[in-house]
Amino acid sequence: MKNKLFSTVMLLVLLLTGCKEGSSSITKSEEPSAPSTETSVVIEDSSEAASEYAGLIGMDTYNDWPSAAIDEYLLSHNVEEKVPALPNVTRSYVELTLDDPNFEHYLTVFIPGTNQAEDYTAILQAVNYQVVYYEEDDYYIGLNSETTIQIDYFYVTGDADYPDGMFIFIEALATNGGGTIVTPEGIPSVIDFATEDQITKRDALQSIWTTESGVTMTIDKGASTVNVGNLTAQNEVGYFTNPLRIYAGQVVTFTVPAEVQINAVLLETAGAWEKGDSVLAVTNSAPETVDFIAEGDNVLFTLFSPSNTLTFSLAAQARFNKITVFVI
Repeated sequence: MKNKLFSTVMLLVLLLTGCKEGSSSITKSEEPSAPSTETSVVIEDSSEAASEYAGLIGMDTYNDWPSAAIDEYLLSHNVEEKVPALPNVTRSYVELTLDDPNFEHYLTVFIPGTNQAEDYTAILQAVNYQVVYYEEDDYYIGLNSETTIQIDYFYVTGDADYPDGMFIFIEALATNGGGTIVTPEGIPSVIDFATEDQITKRDALQSIWTTESGVTMTIDKGASTVNVGNLTAQNEVGYFTNPLRIYAGQVVTFTVPAEVQINAVLLETAGAWEKGDSVLAVTNSAPETVDFIAEGDNVLFTLFSPSNTLTFSLAAQARFNKITVFVI
């Protein structure tokens, strides 16, 4: 199966700074098609294409734009916004992709036929998607205004495993921007980054914060290209306070004494800055062991099953004023 090329983090950077050098701008059509509201039904595909091309084997087949399959996928990730339909679709193939090592999940949609990439760009832009075009790869990425859906698409031709057609990758993003945070059950233990008073180990590879109740937060450099706190020989002060900066690829681990368990973690971020958004970085980093909700600049992780530890890796830089661990 064809795989997506670029991550959400890369797209957000490009949307903030503009398309990469050498890319082409896309012009809206005068009357773009509206999103489809029709119900799609899976059919048994007896067409020559399904048997001739190995890539289509095992994919669900529809005789129209697969709106129902797309909605079901998005709703399973708490995304209620809709994906605009590509018009005049008479056959589509759909598969939930879970084996791409660079992404947790996305829905792969294949539409055999002619190249409609520019038409689809106009449709997306008409409903306030921001679209980046990579001319070198002839590859498009769109992000909706709510930053809950990313759509990658390109036209394939001359592929042994697929007929000529459009690949459309639909990814539900973990933004969960709406909601109200309610104080969770448990005894709060606060890690406050107003000072460095709670730091018990301060090192470029690993730093540790410890509360009076024995709750610890450990940041490991992990796969990051940046040291913990961005400590360097030239910068021995680092960024540990007002706010604490945790960088992409660094690993955060919370641990509690053996007699208690973590029920929830409230992450009070410093919000957005000129090159990033802490809330988006945190929600996109949420591990599979938690449910989460974001309100304002804060994100609440609630564990599905209370545990002595909670670990996650940052998808992008995030900045924090305070973190509260609720133990039961």
